[in-house]
Amino acid sequence: MMKLLLKKIAYPLIKSRPDFLVIGVQRAATTSLYRYLTQHPQIVVTGKWRESYYFDVPENYNKGLGWYLGHFPAKLTKGNKLTFEASPSYLYYPPIPQRIKQDLGTIKMIALLRNPVDRAYSAWQMYHNYMNVSLAHLRERADSRTFAEAIEQEFKPELNTATYPYNYIDRGNYAKQLENYYQYFNPETILILNFEQFCQDLEANLTRVCDFLNIAPFPQEMIRQFQTEKYAAANYERKPEDEQLLEQLKEYYAPENEKLYQTLGTRYDW
Repeated sequence: MMKLLLKKIAYPLIKSRPDFLVIGVQRAATTSLYRYLTQHPQIVVTGKWRESYYFDVPENYNKGLGWYLGHFPAKLTKGNKLTFEASPSYLYYPPIPQRIKQDLGTIKMIALLRNPVDRAYSAWQMYHNYMNVSLAHLRERADSRTFAEAIEQEFKPELNTATYPYNYIDRGNYAKQLENYYQYFNPETILILNFEQFCQDLEANLTRVCDFLNIAPFPQEMIRQFQTEKYAAANYERKPEDEQLLEQLKEYYAPENEKLYQTLGTRYDW
């Protein structure tokens, strides 16, 4: 208790606040973007975890801003550089934008969006694969259901047997998530990137990020290095028995995607 009290008093004085946040989404290269940015010469992080689990975990949020700032470098260490964190969950949970506004004020944010059908399938494959990993904390979140079972149960919550909030379907409803943020932040403060375009033209998208953050472009040698690296990548294959369900999800998301395109003023090939 005393240690937490000291953090509450001292950290706001000596620790840096984040200059920007990467707010999502899950299975859309958030980890890759984080790793790239940590290597930029004008950005510094503490070397701890990518995300603090502050705004999305009530137990952590209740610890207060001082606890959160403990995840960032000291002001003397940071100097004129930028610092940040990245969480693929920040875009999703409704209370988060209000919490960010309350604790950090106006701040720049970056969101990577992925075709919601592909994102849902990739997320299920990730959680399904957790059954085969050695790490206990991941096995606890493993989804033993088939993709069809998982999706059916999300459409029919009364049948749901999951003990973890996977939210495969709802996480892909991006329009309502962005509109929630736009209640608290000017859309110009949130850079939206398309996952598919990010993968296809990494250099152009990283240049957009640097321009948005008002920092120098990545050196060419770094870009070439990044193009050979993958973080949190998974080479999952679509199972033939899932193809029909994926087509049904495409139909489900069609009106949701239209809302997104209207919100953003641009269209994606989804």
